[in-house]
Amino acid sequence: MSSTPKPPGGLVWFDEPPPPQATDQLSRERIVAAAIALADEDARGEITMRAVAARLGSRSPMALYRYVGSKDGLTDLMVDEVYGEITVPTPGDWRTCLRELGTSAWAAVRRHPWFARLAFSRPPFGPRALAVYDAALAAVDELHLDAATRIGFVNTVLGQVLASGLAMLEERATRERSGLHTEEALAEAARPYLARIAADGRYPHYAKWLADRNPGRDPEVPTFEQLLEWQLDGLAKLAATSRGR
Repeated sequence: MSSTPKPPGGLVWFDEPPPPQATDQLSRERIVAAAIALADEDARGEITMRAVAARLGSRSPMALYRYVGSKDGLTDLMVDEVYGEITVPTPGDWRTCLRELGTSAWAAVRRHPWFARLAFSRPPFGPRALAVYDAALAAVDELHLDAATRIGFVNTVLGQVLASGLAMLEERATRERSGLHTEEALAEAARPYLARIAADGRYPHYAKWLADRNPGRDPEVPTFEQLLEWQLDGLAKLAATSRGR
């Protein structure tokens, strides 16, 4: 009997990991945990197979491939592990469920900023990712929307999470690269350039925004929670319009 052919791309989800060998003390779970720990420590969330092997005390990075297939396979497993930290309540009020989806996902991204970059670059095919999407889609079933709009509601919330996470990741990398680790240091470094922009005259609306800010009292940008509420307000209006039709 012939074995079932693997699909194109060699997705890691089609491969059962081999049982750990007593001689090398490796397993898929330990490799993923070590990779996540290394990514959390790095300013840009980048890892190498060699670094993961060293963290696990393995003499050769090649030993890891037996359990994860490839670097892409390990990346997929890391992303799915973080999806497992995201919760969606039992379906009730759709807005409450999507708010919890957003806040839970944002908490996961703050723990693992690299997740935002990697989740953008691969489809959510892992079992934990599918569970998150399934729960979120269940939450919007009450609205009786078409398929494209239902997934659009979910992706609107998760898209804001990932976009905010990417901004946070880039800011963390910039701080590490420049050595400007505090808000005060960043503001002081940017002050001469912002003053030049304000005096230039070519960007009057941006200059007005700079002048209207009150950094000592007001936040410079809306919080993630405020952005999420604005998006939920928009989705609620769309849902009401769909009901009207």
